[in-house]
Amino acid sequence: MVALAATGVSVIFAACGGSGGSIGGGGGAGGETASAGTSSGTDTGAGVNSSSGASTDSGFGDDGLGGAGAGTNSGAGEGAGGDVSCAGETSTAELVPLDLYIMLDASGSMDERLANGDTKWTAVTGALEAFFTDPQSEGLGVGLQYFPLEDDDVPSSCTSNAQCGDNGPCALRVCRNSFSTAIEVCVTDAECSDGDTCVDLGVCSRSRELCAPAGGTCSDRGGTCQRVTRSTCANPYSCTVEDYAAPAVSIAPLDGARAEVLVGSIGRKDPGGGTPTSAALAGALAQARAHAEANPTHRVVTVLATDGMPTHCDPTSADGIAALAEAAVGGSPSISTFVIGVFDGDDEGAQATMDLIAQGGGTESAFFIDAAAGTDVSQAFLDALTAIRGQSLACEYQVPAPSAGQTLDYGTLNVQHTPTNGDPTTIFYVRNEAGCDPTAGGWYYDVDPASGGTPTKIVMCSATCTQFREGGQVQVQVGCKTEVPPPPR
Repeated sequence: MVALAATGVSVIFAACGGSGGSIGGGGGAGGETASAGTSSGTDTGAGVNSSSGASTDSGFGDDGLGGAGAGTNSGAGEGAGGDVSCAGETSTAELVPLDLYIMLDASGSMDERLANGDTKWTAVTGALEAFFTDPQSEGLGVGLQYFPLEDDDVPSSCTSNAQCGDNGPCALRVCRNSFSTAIEVCVTDAECSDGDTCVDLGVCSRSRELCAPAGGTCSDRGGTCQRVTRSTCANPYSCTVEDYAAPAVSIAPLDGARAEVLVGSIGRKDPGGGTPTSAALAGALAQARAHAEANPTHRVVTVLATDGMPTHCDPTSADGIAALAEAAVGGSPSISTFVIGVFDGDDEGAQATMDLIAQGGGTESAFFIDAAAGTDVSQAFLDALTAIRGQSLACEYQVPAPSAGQTLDYGTLNVQHTPTNGDPTTIFYVRNEAGCDPTAGGWYYDVDPASGGTPTKIVMCSATCTQFREGGQVQVQVGCKTEVPPPPR
């Protein structure tokens, strides 16, 4: 069971009219004559429910959700007169099942130490393990993959740049001044920064440790620095999207056994390598899309968790990677991208880059964790995962199934929200996301019934989603004409 904090959700299947009456005749479809309603109610009243739509499509007019054209729905049954109240059986509704595909940075920088002595990898994976075993995550679908992944086509060793191809160069030369910190492989001086020079890589004749430049002496190790003639490709990591689309652990609902599978996978992973963010994200989005297509009643999102700026695989620019996320959220099915960044506060441009990717993915901003500010990285990462779970759950509900032998009329469904210690309000229907009011919000179907499709989800507009997260009770009423915003005056 996936829990939504402090929010009750129920569905009311209701009939309109008086206590003894029944629903009146069906609306005309694009100019057809409406059928007459009948009732055996004992109360008396006119009980008229009429609707019209200006659209030429059948079903959902622009001004209403009744029949198209001039079709009307009028009932002559004996009911409570003009009081079109709704009352009926209440049953619990289900939130749309949520699935996360997590793309986890396992680059070499994740082995860096934090102020408390833990590595970033230990802090982040500890948070993931806590999230997987959290009772509130039970039933949540989770899949996992890491980046970088090694390219199986890269040779295990090389003697020339040509042997490495796009994964090169062969690590035979390095920037001289970088040798004491993070070694930078190069081919020419132009690839080295701040006037540094590109020199031959060597190995000390006695200690067999790497040294540079070749031809010199290993003064602190003894012997001479002998030139390396066989090395490894500098970038032995995959830029193939399909590699990252294939999960290390496939998406499946969390329970005790599934949590053990995920934790075991993490335990077998050792950080190392660069940061091919674009290929990793593109692969994650491809896997999420395929899963969503196979599970159309689910909401599927990606979570990109990283501690480094993009270094490998085109594009490496923030704009280019954000464009991948933007295309996915605008596609069908729509896939959102959440971003969790773990960086030192002085990582120039890191937060702006992560925010840009998150904005492209439809999630406004990244969860940015400053690892250099004395932050409890593990707790902050867990808080981010918990927030992602809550934000994703509050916005989509399953379309309720009709009673046995009945067909659901999508023009007779309403959404109500009752805030904690407040009165119920009806949330207006809008045709699609473009019709959402930035303040009043609204709701729409994932598939427009007027187009002939069959909806599976009731989707809340952004403002309404924010309102629902504050708590209260959400109800879905079936049986009365769908309420839409009043026309502008």
